[in-house]
Amino acid sequence: MSHFIKSYKKFLLDNFFYIPVWFLRIIFPTKRLKIRGAKIDLQSYSFIKLNPKSTLYKIHEKDLPKIRKVIESNKINSYLSASPRNPVETIDHSIYSDTRRDEMLLREYIPKKVESDKIILFFHGGGWTIDSVETYDDMVKYFSDYLNLKIYSLEYSLAPEKKFPFAIGEAEDAYNWLINNVSSSNKISLCGDSAGGHMAASLSYKLSKQDLALPNSMLLIYPPCDPSFTQESIQLYKDEYFLLHSDLAWFWNKLKENEKNKYDPMLNLLKFDLKSKLPPAILITAGFDPICDEGGEYANLLSKNGNNIKILNYPTLFHNFAFMTKLNAAKKAVNNFLDEYKKIV
Repeated sequence: MSHFIKSYKKFLLDNFFYIPVWFLRIIFPTKRLKIRGAKIDLQSYSFIKLNPKSTLYKIHEKDLPKIRKVIESNKINSYLSASPRNPVETIDHSIYSDTRRDEMLLREYIPKKVESDKIILFFHGGGWTIDSVETYDDMVKYFSDYLNLKIYSLEYSLAPEKKFPFAIGEAEDAYNWLINNVSSSNKISLCGDSAGGHMAASLSYKLSKQDLALPNSMLLIYPPCDPSFTQESIQLYKDEYFLLHSDLAWFWNKLKENEKNKYDPMLNLLKFDLKSKLPPAILITAGFDPICDEGGEYANLLSKNGNNIKILNYPTLFHNFAFMTKLNAAKKAVNNFLDEYKKIV
């Protein structure tokens, strides 16, 4: 029986995006819980239930390189990302990093129609430990085509091999390379997904503290902000909705060099120095995301300090929806926040 169930689930997953939503109501008759006045989107809920829960937190460090290779070769994100309307050209640049003392990859995305000389520096997600420019390739192509802007995606070093704040130094090197070779700071926007959103916010904070030229704007897509796990959403959504509390704790522990790091505003964004000014920003949260509350707290903290920040919450969605644009509700939400991003980039 268990073999039949596994085969049935695999069949449903392989054909998931061809299944009409009305049929999902028959396949998944389980009542979705209403939490904080919202129910998770049915198609999203069905997809989450068909997938096995993550066991990343059980992985030994020595096995991480193998896991990364599997993720890279499977290109799971490509299966989940909608195709751009138009072809997007890519050019790989090898740029020198003072932090790394070696070259690193910066991939340039050029849409069919470039509407502005503004550019975006993008940081991928993956809990600082997995994923890459390649695994986020389809998502960034979608963004570039939708925005009609060039995007530069950075292949930064991963934890635990390189602990905090090593990758932020690499991000600053990429930002400086763009200023010196492509554009001026007032024409560069920072964008990041999940851990990449954290990196974008951390880089802006670092530049501000050093009194250096800031980017013109930021798009922070559900960034992890606080390693303390004290918010209500951590408990409400810790086990059922794609990003698990156990994985989240594992990500933070792999990133930190020591316990003192959690008091550093570049790691714990809620320790933000109220005297610092950051560029205008849009921050995305998802209702069924265990880290949605800390994102809201961070946005409120910036706003109280006079920073221009707009928070867009999608109450029926979950962490990682931004690269799952084959899900109807996710695509609608992504298009919505990209439309808002166009106004500030």
